[in-house]
Amino acid sequence: MKNKLNLPELESKKVFAYFEELAAIPHGSRNTRQISDYLISFAKEHGLECYQDEANNVVIIQEASAGYESADPIIMQGHMDMVCEKTAESKHDFTKDPISIQVRD
Repeated sequence: MKNKLNLPELESKKVFAYFEELAAIPHGSRNTRQISDYLISFAKEHGLECYQDEANNVVIIQEASAGYESADPIIMQGHMDMVCEKTAESKHDFTKDPISIQVRD
């Protein structure tokens, strides 16, 4: 299948490695400090400008790639928390337990 965007073939392992790191951090509603701190740490490790406020909101700035300095900026927005739902018999504690990721064939 031809890539419609003409992008190079990308390796998904790196994306899923980050997903695993994020899933290991409890981040239900009103419990966002750890995930907020993770994002700030990620930004600093990658040399990105970043800000964190007292409500755990995070802004990360990635400067334009070479040749695109004059292009219009892009803003991507998302949220860090998740709705924590489980079955009545589950013993999972969303305030401290990581999300278990199971790969199925």
